[in-house]
Amino acid sequence: MELIVLGAAAGGGLPQWNCAGGQSHYVWNDNRPAQTQASVAVGRPELGYVVINASPDLRQQIIQTPTLHPRSNHQDGVRNSPIQAVIVTNADVDNIAGLLNLREKQAFDIYGPTKVLEILNENSIFAVLDPEFVRQHPLETQETISPLPGLDIELFTVAGKAPLYLEDRLGIESGDLGFTSGIEIRTETGKTLVISSCAAIDQPLLERIQTADHLLFDGTVFEDDEMPKLGLGSKTGRRMGHLPISGSDGPLARLAECPLQTKRFFHINNSNPIWDPQSYAYQRIQSAGWDICHDGLVLQI
Repeated sequence: MELIVLGAAAGGGLPQWNCAGGQSHYVWNDNRPAQTQASVAVGRPELGYVVINASPDLRQQIIQTPTLHPRSNHQDGVRNSPIQAVIVTNADVDNIAGLLNLREKQAFDIYGPTKVLEILNENSIFAVLDPEFVRQHPLETQETISPLPGLDIELFTVAGKAPLYLEDRLGIESGDLGFTSGIEIRTETGKTLVISSCAAIDQPLLERIQTADHLLFDGTVFEDDEMPKLGLGSKTGRRMGHLPISGSDGPLARLAECPLQTKRFFHINNSNPIWDPQSYAYQRIQSAGWDICHDGLVLQI
């Protein structure tokens, strides 16, 4: 199986449309390639693909990924897609907005936590996903599905928070209400974890990571207060439900002894200096055995 990183950046992408600071500055000035918002696809060309999280950039990501293009000689005609299913791990705008790109009466399955599917169904804009073609399947914690031959996927709860647009209604800033999930991908050659949002590494999560072969982990911010320091906003990483990379409870420290074959940061904010290969932050993660994801990266899993 292959895992394709469709997008590696956090919400807003890199560069962010209204930001000339942080790491966006270097992209606007043509010093580095742009990165779209976080999403991955798992599968093989002959089997099709499962997309994990439908980012707002999904149409662009499909265009720049040839294995996700429709085929002119397909048995179903010229309207077809290798995308067999989409799994949404939470209801953040960054993970569900891309579903609207898939509205052209194309059959596929949507899997996600019950709470997330309920949020989709409460918002009438998602009715453009014709239920005659698009089937929803609640996916509960520690339930395993096999959306493609040889591919098993399990959802598991991680510490997080409610979506930003629901905070006022729910009266919550952070904490685990079952809104945030990670994905465990199992193939005949190993186990891969995709965790794009994580507010804390608790013992159950640590134990799960210790048995994995490959890890894509929340790399939103390097330091908790980097956005306020750069004048990019008032919120810290923790306030947004993201554990900073550095610090005694961050992934650099907490996951240092995990015997992973590969470990990469994913869902990286445009404030995060690890985008800069010359930065202290990037050198620090490299020395700890980590790397970063980028759009178009393909991993054999």
